[in-house]
Amino acid sequence: MVQDNFKTLFGFIFLVLLQNLIFDNVNLFGYSCPAVYLFFVISYRFDKSQFALIILGFLLGLTVDLLQNSSGANAISTLFISFIRPFIIKFSFGVNPDNISILSMKTRLDKQLLYIVLLTFIHQFVLQSVAYFDLDHFVLILRNTVMNSTLTFILLFAALNLFKKKA
Repeated sequence: MVQDNFKTLFGFIFLVLLQNLIFDNVNLFGYSCPAVYLFFVISYRFDKSQFALIILGFLLGLTVDLLQNSSGANAISTLFISFIRPFIIKFSFGVNPDNISILSMKTRLDKQLLYIVLLTFIHQFVLQSVAYFDLDHFVLILRNTVMNSTLTFILLFAALNLFKKKA
């Protein structure tokens, strides 16, 4: 129990620092910046408290916002995906997932891909919508959502395969 809490705290701090020190300085095509801190929400255990994830998701987004000097868009988008994550899990894996984490899953690859793509795309769409907050910029919101989601998905999928537990 205590060891799991230390792993969660370490992952939280590590991903915030990784996002702030490395990935906030990556700008592909002038506007694409990957959100690797989503790894925390995506890899959070399925059997842990949903309320704790919502609080941690908000704190994760708020911390990234404070370090980026942004207006709270990361906090809102991370809070939103933390809240809808159980519905995405049920949609992607069925009513009861067989495993307790995506890192220990032996399910089909397409289900895992669907889970990651949905969370990444929804997060980026909410993030871009809150950041621009104007329907006149709808094309820009969609462009940034697609580009950032693609780059974030590639990095998250690679990281998940790197840290996935071997059976």
